[in-house]
Amino acid sequence: MTEKQLSFRLPSALPPPIIIGLAGLFLLAAAFLSGLGAGFGLGRWTASGGLGDADQATAAAVYECVEQPEEGAAAQLYPEFGVFWEAMDLLYANYYGDLPDAEQAAFAAIRSVTGLLDDPNTSFLTPQEADYYRSGMEGAFEGIGARVGWDEEADTLVITEPFENRPAWLAGLRRHDRILAVDGKSIMGLGMTEAVALIRGPEGSTVTLTVLRPGREAPFDVEVARARIEVPAISTDALGEDGRIAYMRLNAFNENAGQLVREAVKDALQRETAGIVLDLRGNSGGLLREAVAVAGVFLEDEVVLIERFGDGATETYRTGDRAVAPDVPLAVLVDEGSASASEIVAGALQDHGRAALIGGTTFGKGSVQLPYSLRNRGILRVTIATWHTPHDRTIDGAGLQPDIAIEMPEGQPSSAGDPQLEAALQHLQKGASGS
Repeated sequence: MTEKQLSFRLPSALPPPIIIGLAGLFLLAAAFLSGLGAGFGLGRWTASGGLGDADQATAAAVYECVEQPEEGAAAQLYPEFGVFWEAMDLLYANYYGDLPDAEQAAFAAIRSVTGLLDDPNTSFLTPQEADYYRSGMEGAFEGIGARVGWDEEADTLVITEPFENRPAWLAGLRRHDRILAVDGKSIMGLGMTEAVALIRGPEGSTVTLTVLRPGREAPFDVEVARARIEVPAISTDALGEDGRIAYMRLNAFNENAGQLVREAVKDALQRETAGIVLDLRGNSGGLLREAVAVAGVFLEDEVVLIERFGDGATETYRTGDRAVAPDVPLAVLVDEGSASASEIVAGALQDHGRAALIGGTTFGKGSVQLPYSLRNRGILRVTIATWHTPHDRTIDGAGLQPDIAIEMPEGQPSSAGDPQLEAALQHLQKGASGS
Protein backbone atom coordinates (compact mmCIF):
# COMPACT_ATOMS: atom_id res chain seq x y z
CA MET A 1 0.00 0.00 0.00
CA THR A 2 1.50 3.31 -1.04
CA GLU A 3 0.97 6.71 0.50
CA LYS A 4 1.26 9.99 -1.34
CA GLN A 5 3.55 12.57 0.26
CA LEU A 6 1.94 15.99 0.57
CA SER A 7 3.84 19.25 0.30
CA PHE A 8 2.95 22.54 1.98
CA ARG A 9 3.44 26.16 1.00
CA LEU A 10 2.65 29.21 3.15
CA PRO A 11 0.63 31.90 1.32
CA SER A 12 2.37 35.25 1.45
CA ALA A 13 -0.93 36.94 2.31
CA LEU A 14 -0.98 35.52 5.86
CA PRO A 15 0.41 37.91 8.51
CA PRO A 16 3.17 36.54 10.81
CA PRO A 17 0.92 36.07 13.90
CA ILE A 18 -1.48 33.92 11.91
CA ILE A 19 1.38 31.84 10.52
CA ILE A 20 2.70 31.15 14.02
CA GLY A 21 -0.75 30.38 15.42
CA LEU A 22 -1.52 27.87 12.69
CA ALA A 23 1.73 25.88 12.80
CA GLY A 24 0.04 23.12 14.77
CA LEU A 25 -2.73 22.94 12.19
CA PHE A 26 -0.26 22.32 9.38
CA LEU A 27 1.10 19.34 11.31
CA LEU A 28 -2.46 18.10 11.74
CA ALA A 29 -3.08 18.53 8.04
CA ALA A 30 -0.04 16.40 7.21
CA ALA A 31 -0.97 13.60 9.59
CA PHE A 32 -4.66 13.55 8.80
CA LEU A 33 -4.83 14.04 5.04
CA SER A 34 -1.87 11.79 4.28
CA GLY A 35 -3.47 9.11 6.43
CA LEU A 36 -6.74 9.36 4.52
CA GLY A 37 -4.77 9.07 1.31
CA ALA A 38 -3.78 5.57 2.41
CA GLY A 39 -7.30 4.31 1.73
CA PHE A 40 -9.32 4.67 4.95
CA GLY A 41 -13.11 4.52 5.06
CA LEU A 42 -14.74 7.70 3.88
CA GLY A 43 -16.65 10.19 5.99
CA ARG A 44 -17.91 13.74 5.83
CA TRP A 45 -17.76 16.58 8.30
CA THR A 46 -20.14 19.55 8.23
CA ALA A 47 -20.28 22.69 10.36
CA SER A 48 -23.06 25.16 10.99
CA GLY A 49 -22.91 28.86 11.74
CA GLY A 50 -21.63 31.80 9.73
CA LEU A 51 -18.12 33.22 9.52
CA GLY A 52 -17.09 36.79 8.99
CA ASP A 53 -15.33 37.78 5.79
CA ALA A 54 -11.95 37.93 7.53
CA ASP A 55 -12.38 34.50 9.13
CA GLN A 56 -13.51 32.98 5.83
CA ALA A 57 -10.51 34.45 4.05
CA THR A 58 -8.12 33.13 6.71
CA ALA A 59 -9.67 29.64 6.66
CA ALA A 60 -9.53 29.60 2.87
CA ALA A 61 -5.85 30.57 2.97
CA VAL A 62 -5.11 27.77 5.44
CA TYR A 63 -6.93 25.23 3.28
CA GLU A 64 -4.98 26.34 0.21
CA CYS A 65 -1.76 25.50 2.07
CA VAL A 66 -2.56 21.85 1.44
CA GLU A 67 -2.03 21.01 -2.21
CA GLN A 68 -4.94 19.08 -3.62
CA PRO A 69 -3.99 15.37 -3.84
CA GLU A 70 -4.39 13.68 -7.18
CA GLU A 71 -5.54 10.22 -6.09
CA GLY A 72 -6.85 8.07 -3.25
CA ALA A 73 -9.40 8.89 -0.58
CA ALA A 74 -7.75 12.26 0.11
CA ALA A 75 -8.63 13.39 -3.43
CA GLN A 76 -12.27 12.43 -2.84
CA LEU A 77 -12.42 14.17 0.54
CA TYR A 78 -10.51 17.33 -0.35
CA PRO A 79 -13.46 19.35 -1.72
CA GLU A 80 -15.42 18.89 1.52
CA PHE A 81 -12.58 19.58 3.93
CA GLY A 82 -12.73 23.36 3.69
CA VAL A 83 -15.35 23.34 6.44
CA PHE A 84 -13.14 21.07 8.57
CA TRP A 85 -10.28 23.57 8.44
CA GLU A 86 -12.69 26.44 9.11
CA ALA A 87 -13.76 24.69 12.30
CA MET A 88 -10.19 23.84 13.32
CA ASP A 89 -9.03 27.40 12.68
CA LEU A 90 -11.76 28.82 14.91
CA LEU A 91 -11.22 26.19 17.61
CA TYR A 92 -7.44 26.54 17.84
CA ALA A 93 -7.59 30.35 17.61
CA ASN A 94 -10.34 30.93 20.17
CA TYR A 95 -10.69 28.06 22.65
CA TYR A 96 -9.76 29.26 26.15
CA GLY A 97 -8.47 25.92 27.51
CA ASP A 98 -5.86 23.34 26.58
CA LEU A 99 -6.08 21.94 23.08
CA PRO A 100 -5.01 18.48 21.87
CA ASP A 101 -1.71 18.31 20.07
CA ALA A 102 -1.56 17.45 16.40
CA GLU A 103 -1.08 13.71 17.01
CA GLN A 104 -4.03 13.47 19.40
CA ALA A 105 -6.24 15.40 17.01
CA ALA A 106 -5.27 13.19 14.07
CA PHE A 107 -5.98 10.01 16.09
CA ALA A 108 -9.36 11.34 17.19
CA ALA A 109 -10.29 12.29 13.62
CA ILE A 110 -9.43 8.83 12.30
CA ARG A 111 -11.44 7.15 15.07
CA SER A 112 -14.38 9.41 14.33
CA VAL A 113 -14.43 8.16 10.74
CA THR A 114 -14.13 4.48 11.69
CA GLY A 115 -16.86 5.05 14.27
CA LEU A 116 -19.27 5.99 11.49
CA LEU A 117 -18.93 2.54 9.91
CA ASP A 118 -20.95 0.58 12.50
CA ASP A 119 -18.25 -2.10 12.35
CA PRO A 120 -16.40 -2.79 15.63
CA ASN A 121 -13.83 -4.87 13.73
CA THR A 122 -12.58 -1.92 11.66
CA SER A 123 -10.47 0.07 14.08
CA PHE A 124 -7.45 2.30 14.50
CA LEU A 125 -4.67 1.42 16.94
CA THR A 126 -2.20 3.95 18.27
CA PRO A 127 1.46 2.89 18.21
CA GLN A 128 1.23 1.68 21.83
CA GLU A 129 -2.00 -0.23 21.18
CA ALA A 130 -0.47 -1.68 18.01
CA ASP A 131 2.48 -3.01 20.02
CA TYR A 132 0.02 -4.83 22.32
CA TYR A 133 -1.70 -6.26 19.24
CA ARG A 134 1.58 -7.48 17.74
CA SER A 135 2.72 -9.06 20.99
CA GLY A 136 -0.58 -10.90 21.28
CA MET A 137 -0.08 -12.38 17.82
CA GLU A 138 3.32 -13.63 18.98
CA GLY A 139 1.72 -15.62 21.80
CA ALA A 140 2.71 -13.46 24.78
CA PHE A 141 1.33 -10.21 26.15
CA GLU A 142 1.09 -8.12 29.29
CA GLY A 143 -2.44 -8.02 30.61
CA ILE A 144 -4.95 -9.74 32.90
CA GLY A 145 -4.94 -13.25 31.37
CA ALA A 146 -8.43 -13.80 30.01
CA ARG A 147 -10.03 -14.50 26.67
CA VAL A 148 -12.74 -12.04 25.73
CA GLY A 149 -15.39 -11.65 23.08
CA TRP A 150 -17.68 -8.84 21.98
CA ASP A 151 -21.24 -8.98 23.32
CA GLU A 152 -23.34 -7.51 20.50
CA GLU A 153 -26.39 -7.11 22.71
CA ALA A 154 -24.58 -5.12 25.39
CA ASP A 155 -22.12 -3.58 22.89
CA THR A 156 -19.16 -4.28 25.12
CA LEU A 157 -16.55 -6.89 26.07
CA VAL A 158 -17.50 -10.15 27.74
CA ILE A 159 -15.16 -12.61 29.48
CA THR A 160 -15.27 -15.93 27.62
CA GLU A 161 -12.60 -17.64 29.70
CA PRO A 162 -10.23 -16.47 32.45
CA PHE A 163 -6.96 -18.40 32.34
CA GLU A 164 -6.63 -20.58 35.41
CA ASN A 165 -4.32 -19.17 38.12
CA ARG A 166 -3.70 -15.99 36.15
CA PRO A 167 -4.61 -12.44 37.34
CA ALA A 168 -8.21 -12.34 36.05
CA TRP A 169 -8.90 -15.78 37.55
CA LEU A 170 -7.28 -14.86 40.86
CA ALA A 171 -9.25 -11.58 41.03
CA GLY A 172 -12.51 -13.50 40.74
CA LEU A 173 -13.56 -12.73 37.17
CA ARG A 174 -15.90 -15.33 35.66
CA ARG A 175 -17.20 -16.50 32.31
CA HIS A 176 -19.97 -14.25 30.94
CA ASP A 177 -18.87 -11.22 33.03
CA ARG A 178 -19.50 -8.11 30.94
CA ILE A 179 -16.86 -5.39 31.22
CA LEU A 180 -18.55 -1.99 31.15
CA ALA A 181 -15.64 0.33 31.94
CA VAL A 182 -11.85 0.32 32.33
CA ASP A 183 -10.39 2.60 35.00
CA GLY A 184 -13.67 4.49 35.06
CA LYS A 185 -13.82 4.99 31.28
CA SER A 186 -16.78 3.38 29.53
CA ILE A 187 -15.83 0.96 26.75
CA MET A 188 -19.39 0.34 25.56
CA GLY A 189 -19.51 0.84 21.81
CA LEU A 190 -15.76 1.41 21.63
CA GLY A 191 -14.93 -1.76 19.68
CA MET A 192 -13.09 -4.91 20.70
CA THR A 193 -9.55 -3.96 19.67
CA GLU A 194 -9.54 -0.55 21.36
CA ALA A 195 -11.22 -1.94 24.49
CA VAL A 196 -8.69 -4.75 24.82
CA ALA A 197 -5.85 -2.26 24.39
CA LEU A 198 -7.16 -0.30 27.40
CA ILE A 199 -7.17 -3.43 29.56
CA ARG A 200 -3.64 -4.47 28.64
CA GLY A 201 -0.70 -2.67 30.17
CA PRO A 202 2.74 -3.04 31.73
CA GLU A 203 3.43 -5.98 33.99
CA GLY A 204 3.02 -5.02 37.64
CA SER A 205 0.52 -2.22 37.00
CA THR A 206 -3.14 -2.51 38.02
CA VAL A 207 -6.38 -1.93 36.17
CA THR A 208 -9.89 -1.49 37.58
CA LEU A 209 -12.68 -3.15 35.61
CA THR A 210 -16.34 -2.29 36.10
CA VAL A 211 -18.17 -5.60 35.66
CA LEU A 212 -21.80 -6.63 35.30
CA ARG A 213 -22.32 -10.29 36.19
CA PRO A 214 -25.38 -12.34 35.12
CA GLY A 215 -27.74 -12.69 38.07
CA ARG A 216 -26.55 -9.50 39.76
CA GLU A 217 -28.46 -6.26 39.41
CA ALA A 218 -25.67 -3.74 39.91
CA PRO A 219 -22.19 -3.47 38.37
CA PHE A 220 -19.16 -3.76 40.65
CA ASP A 221 -15.45 -2.96 40.38
CA VAL A 222 -12.66 -5.53 40.23
CA GLU A 223 -9.02 -4.50 40.56
CA VAL A 224 -6.63 -6.74 38.64
CA ALA A 225 -2.83 -6.72 38.69
CA ARG A 226 -1.43 -7.11 35.21
CA ALA A 227 1.22 -9.72 34.46
CA ARG A 228 3.12 -11.13 31.51
CA ILE A 229 0.91 -13.82 30.03
CA GLU A 230 2.56 -16.61 28.09
CA VAL A 231 -0.05 -18.41 26.03
CA PRO A 232 1.16 -21.75 24.67
CA ALA A 233 0.00 -22.07 21.09
CA ILE A 234 -1.00 -25.70 21.60
CA SER A 235 -1.25 -28.14 24.47
CA THR A 236 -1.73 -31.89 24.10
CA ASP A 237 -2.70 -34.90 26.17
CA ALA A 238 -3.60 -38.56 25.80
CA LEU A 239 -7.12 -39.31 27.06
CA GLY A 240 -9.56 -42.21 27.21
CA GLU A 241 -9.38 -45.44 29.14
CA ASP A 242 -6.48 -46.70 27.06
CA GLY A 243 -4.95 -43.30 26.33
CA ARG A 244 -5.65 -43.65 22.62
CA ILE A 245 -7.65 -40.44 22.23
CA ALA A 246 -5.35 -37.57 21.33
CA TYR A 247 -6.42 -34.26 22.85
CA MET A 248 -5.14 -31.01 21.29
CA ARG A 249 -6.07 -27.55 22.53
CA LEU A 250 -5.24 -24.77 20.07
CA ASN A 251 -5.23 -21.44 21.88
CA ALA A 252 -4.76 -19.06 18.95
CA PHE A 253 -4.09 -19.05 15.24
CA ASN A 254 -0.75 -17.30 15.63
CA GLU A 255 2.36 -17.72 13.53
CA ASN A 256 3.13 -21.41 12.87
CA ALA A 257 -0.15 -22.70 14.37
CA GLY A 258 -0.76 -24.94 11.35
CA GLN A 259 2.66 -26.56 11.62
CA LEU A 260 2.25 -27.12 15.36
CA VAL A 261 -1.06 -28.91 14.84
CA ARG A 262 0.44 -30.96 12.01
CA GLU A 263 3.34 -32.09 14.23
CA ALA A 264 1.01 -32.91 17.13
CA VAL A 265 -1.19 -35.04 14.86
CA LYS A 266 1.82 -36.85 13.39
CA ASP A 267 3.02 -37.64 16.90
CA ALA A 268 -0.43 -38.97 17.84
CA LEU A 269 -0.54 -41.19 14.76
CA GLN A 270 2.76 -42.78 15.75
CA ARG A 271 1.05 -43.82 18.99
CA GLU A 272 -1.79 -45.46 17.01
CA THR A 273 -4.44 -42.99 18.15
CA ALA A 274 -8.09 -44.05 17.82
CA GLY A 275 -9.41 -40.50 17.57
CA ILE A 276 -8.60 -36.81 17.97
CA VAL A 277 -10.27 -34.06 19.99
CA LEU A 278 -9.44 -30.60 18.62
CA ASP A 279 -10.35 -28.05 21.29
CA LEU A 280 -11.08 -24.59 19.88
CA ARG A 281 -13.02 -23.28 22.87
CA GLY A 282 -12.12 -19.72 23.74
CA ASN A 283 -9.92 -19.45 20.64
CA SER A 284 -10.76 -16.00 19.27
CA GLY A 285 -8.91 -16.49 15.99
CA GLY A 286 -5.81 -15.04 14.39
CA LEU A 287 -4.25 -15.43 10.96
CA LEU A 288 -6.34 -16.60 8.02
CA ARG A 289 -3.48 -18.54 6.43
CA GLU A 290 -3.01 -20.51 9.65
CA ALA A 291 -6.71 -21.41 9.67
CA VAL A 292 -6.32 -22.85 6.17
CA ALA A 293 -3.16 -24.68 7.30
CA VAL A 294 -4.92 -26.26 10.29
CA ALA A 295 -7.84 -27.38 8.13
CA GLY A 296 -5.30 -28.86 5.71
CA VAL A 297 -4.14 -31.30 8.40
CA PHE A 298 -7.56 -33.01 8.29
CA LEU A 299 -8.94 -32.23 4.81
CA GLU A 300 -7.40 -33.38 1.53
CA ASP A 301 -7.78 -30.88 -1.34
CA GLU A 302 -11.06 -29.37 -0.11
CA VAL A 303 -12.55 -25.88 0.05
CA VAL A 304 -12.00 -24.22 3.44
CA LEU A 305 -13.78 -20.91 2.92
CA ILE A 306 -15.06 -18.44 0.35
CA GLU A 307 -14.27 -14.74 0.68
CA ARG A 308 -16.75 -12.23 -0.77
CA PHE A 309 -15.61 -8.66 -1.39
CA GLY A 310 -17.61 -5.47 -1.67
CA ASP A 311 -17.22 -5.28 -5.46
CA GLY A 312 -18.75 -8.74 -5.91
CA ALA A 313 -15.44 -10.55 -6.42
CA THR A 314 -14.81 -13.82 -4.60
CA GLU A 315 -11.75 -15.80 -3.58
CA THR A 316 -11.83 -19.48 -2.65
CA TYR A 317 -9.29 -21.00 -0.26
CA ARG A 318 -8.53 -24.72 -0.50
CA THR A 319 -6.34 -27.11 1.40
CA GLY A 320 -3.49 -28.77 -0.42
CA ASP A 321 -2.85 -32.47 -0.79
CA ARG A 322 -0.79 -32.85 2.41
CA ALA A 323 -3.44 -33.96 4.91
CA VAL A 324 -1.92 -36.27 7.54
CA ALA A 325 -5.17 -37.39 9.18
CA PRO A 326 -7.95 -37.30 6.56
CA ASP A 327 -9.74 -40.34 8.01
CA VAL A 328 -8.96 -40.44 11.75
CA PRO A 329 -12.18 -39.93 13.80
CA LEU A 330 -12.31 -36.29 14.84
CA ALA A 331 -14.38 -34.21 17.26
CA VAL A 332 -14.10 -30.42 17.58
CA LEU A 333 -14.96 -28.58 20.79
CA VAL A 334 -16.42 -25.08 20.33
CA ASP A 335 -18.15 -22.46 22.45
CA GLU A 336 -19.17 -18.79 22.39
CA GLY A 337 -15.49 -17.84 22.59
CA SER A 338 -14.64 -19.68 19.36
CA ALA A 339 -14.44 -16.96 16.75
CA SER A 340 -13.04 -15.95 13.39
CA ALA A 341 -10.29 -18.41 12.36
CA SER A 342 -11.72 -21.00 14.80
CA GLU A 343 -15.06 -20.75 13.04
CA ILE A 344 -13.40 -21.06 9.64
CA VAL A 345 -11.81 -24.37 10.63
CA ALA A 346 -14.89 -25.67 12.46
CA GLY A 347 -17.22 -24.64 9.64
CA ALA A 348 -15.09 -26.35 7.00
CA LEU A 349 -14.84 -29.58 9.00
CA GLN A 350 -18.58 -29.53 9.67
CA ASP A 351 -19.57 -28.81 6.04
CA HIS A 352 -17.40 -31.64 4.73
CA GLY A 353 -18.76 -34.06 7.34
CA ARG A 354 -15.24 -34.50 8.62
CA ALA A 355 -15.93 -33.81 12.31
CA ALA A 356 -18.74 -33.35 14.78
CA LEU A 357 -18.89 -29.98 16.51
CA ILE A 358 -19.53 -30.41 20.24
CA GLY A 359 -20.24 -27.71 22.80
CA GLY A 360 -21.97 -24.37 22.34
CA THR A 361 -22.84 -21.99 19.52
CA THR A 362 -19.77 -20.14 18.29
CA PHE A 363 -19.25 -16.38 18.41
CA GLY A 364 -20.37 -15.52 14.88
CA LYS A 365 -17.62 -13.38 13.32
CA GLY A 366 -17.97 -13.78 9.60
CA SER A 367 -15.74 -10.97 8.37
CA VAL A 368 -12.07 -10.70 7.42
CA GLN A 369 -9.78 -7.89 8.59
CA LEU A 370 -6.47 -6.82 7.13
CA PRO A 371 -4.09 -4.95 9.48
CA TYR A 372 -2.28 -2.09 7.72
CA SER A 373 0.88 -0.82 9.43
CA LEU A 374 1.05 2.97 9.40
CA ARG A 375 4.14 5.18 9.25
CA ASN A 376 3.99 5.90 13.01
CA ARG A 377 3.82 2.16 13.86
CA GLY A 378 0.10 2.42 14.43
CA ILE A 379 -2.25 -0.06 12.77
CA LEU A 380 -5.50 0.33 10.89
CA ARG A 381 -7.52 -2.89 10.88
CA VAL A 382 -9.93 -2.80 7.94
CA THR A 383 -12.76 -5.20 7.19
CA ILE A 384 -12.06 -6.16 3.59
CA ALA A 385 -14.50 -9.04 3.02
CA THR A 386 -17.00 -11.44 4.49
CA TRP A 387 -16.29 -15.15 4.55
CA HIS A 388 -18.58 -18.12 3.97
CA THR A 389 -18.23 -21.82 4.72
CA PRO A 390 -17.63 -24.31 1.87
CA HIS A 391 -21.42 -24.75 1.58
CA ASP A 392 -21.71 -20.95 1.27
CA ARG A 393 -23.13 -20.44 4.75
CA THR A 394 -22.60 -17.08 6.40
CA ILE A 395 -22.20 -17.24 10.16
CA ASP A 396 -21.85 -13.51 10.89
CA GLY A 397 -23.88 -12.64 13.96
CA ALA A 398 -25.29 -16.17 14.17
CA GLY A 399 -22.34 -18.48 14.73
CA LEU A 400 -22.03 -22.19 14.04
CA GLN A 401 -24.51 -24.52 15.68
CA PRO A 402 -22.89 -27.58 17.30
CA ASP A 403 -23.89 -31.05 16.16
CA ILE A 404 -24.00 -32.08 19.82
CA ALA A 405 -25.01 -29.20 22.10
CA ILE A 406 -23.60 -29.40 25.62
CA GLU A 407 -23.81 -26.48 28.04
CA MET A 408 -20.98 -25.70 30.43
CA PRO A 409 -21.98 -25.01 34.03
CA GLU A 410 -21.78 -21.38 35.17
CA GLY A 411 -18.64 -20.43 37.02
CA GLN A 412 -14.98 -21.02 36.78
CA PRO A 413 -13.64 -23.41 34.13
CA SER A 414 -11.81 -26.38 35.59
CA SER A 415 -9.77 -29.28 34.33
CA ALA A 416 -12.14 -31.53 36.27
CA GLY A 417 -15.79 -31.95 35.41
CA ASP A 418 -15.77 -30.87 31.75
CA PRO A 419 -19.05 -32.14 30.25
CA GLN A 420 -18.17 -30.96 26.74
CA LEU A 421 -14.89 -32.85 26.71
CA GLU A 422 -16.62 -35.92 28.19
CA ALA A 423 -19.20 -35.78 25.39
CA ALA A 424 -16.42 -35.63 22.79
CA LEU A 425 -14.67 -38.65 24.29
CA GLN A 426 -17.91 -40.61 24.38
CA HIS A 427 -18.65 -39.67 20.78
CA LEU A 428 -15.26 -40.88 19.57
CA GLN A 429 -15.27 -44.03 21.68
CA LYS A 430 -18.77 -44.90 20.49
CA GLY A 431 -17.66 -44.50 16.89
CA ALA A 432 -14.61 -46.68 17.47
CA SER A 433 -16.63 -49.46 19.13
CA GLY A 434 -19.20 -49.41 16.36
CA SER A 435 -16.69 -49.76 13.56
